[in-house]
Amino acid sequence: MKKLLIAAALLAATPALAQTPQPADWTTITLTANLNKGADIAWEKIGGNDWCAIAKYLDVKGCAIDSGKGELGSIRTIDTGTAKLVEIVVARTAHSYTYAQPFTPIFYHGTLAVEPVDKGHSRLVYTLIWNQTAVGDAAAQTAAREGRTKRFQAAVDKMAAAANAP
Repeated sequence: MKKLLIAAALLAATPALAQTPQPADWTTITLTANLNKGADIAWEKIGGNDWCAIAKYLDVKGCAIDSGKGELGSIRTIDTGTAKLVEIVVARTAHSYTYAQPFTPIFYHGTLAVEPVDKGHSRLVYTLIWNQTAVGDAAAQTAAREGRTKRFQAAVDKMAAAANAP
């Protein structure tokens, strides 16, 4: 609880850091994979209830849970090796979570979800959205989009392999 209060105080004390530049130019990426397991099983196999399981799929240096266990309002810090990114759960369902990075100028969000198709099949969906205005010119925006697409598609592929494993 203390860490949650500290994070809330930081948000209140540094509103300029939490603001996205205007005008905003939002861009999205949606990556998917078909899974040969039902949603309950697939969600467990990819570690959907482990708030730091994503670290193994993104190949980051580390993940620390600052508060909570992945429920709404939980906070984690992802160590990419070049930056430490604070992420807060802003939405949660039985087979999904959405997180935000409030301290970035691009006000990045991601949603990881497993959607049921039928009893024995589901679909992994990873959606990213951010304000690309702060990224720079068109070339920088294209590079950022292509880099995220490549990195997160690799993560989706790893999650699908884990979910589809016997």
